[in-house]
Amino acid sequence: MLLAVFLIGIAGAWGWQWYRQQGAAQAALPVYGTVGDFTLIERSGQAFGLSELRGRIWIVNFFFSNCTMVCPRTMPEMARLQKTVAEDVWLVSITVDPENDTPAALTEFAQRFDAQPGRWYFLTGDQQAIYDLSLNTFHLAVEEVPEGQHQHSGDAFLHGSHFVLVDHQAQIRGYYDGLDDEAMARLIQDVQLLLMEN
Repeated sequence: MLLAVFLIGIAGAWGWQWYRQQGAAQAALPVYGTVGDFTLIERSGQAFGLSELRGRIWIVNFFFSNCTMVCPRTMPEMARLQKTVAEDVWLVSITVDPENDTPAALTEFAQRFDAQPGRWYFLTGDQQAIYDLSLNTFHLAVEEVPEGQHQHSGDAFLHGSHFVLVDHQAQIRGYYDGLDDEAMARLIQDVQLLLMEN
């Protein structure tokens, strides 16, 4: 009788362990691609890129400081993430208007959101390099609106509203619409999954 109880106990423990592993596998986030090497200029004026981000969980978005359509709604969401997610998760905002968004301009813009240096990075640099990064690495649309057509779009640049979650190994693990409250709640949950995964 005791042997039967013992065997049932072992089977139960094994079954529970299997169930937990299956649940973890189902909860694991997909991998959408890997971020290749890049280097841009941070608001501090220092070079900043993948070598500084590798080994970190980070969230990236694209913006520009004179944006009147998308950014007034998405940048406050980044500011909220700064207060909500773990401190070792970094935030990266990359301008799509590097001609106007110089390091000095980005420093002033970042102050509007109380962006913490060493935690929330604002990047500028060569426009073609930024557009390649947006289009070919993160698969987010970006386009400069030809002069004379600004009145139709409202802004000089069109860009996506999505945030991208990147893991310690520079793998893209999720896309989240910064204009969607449910998506932003899911981003916060997925950050926790990544933290547990690592």
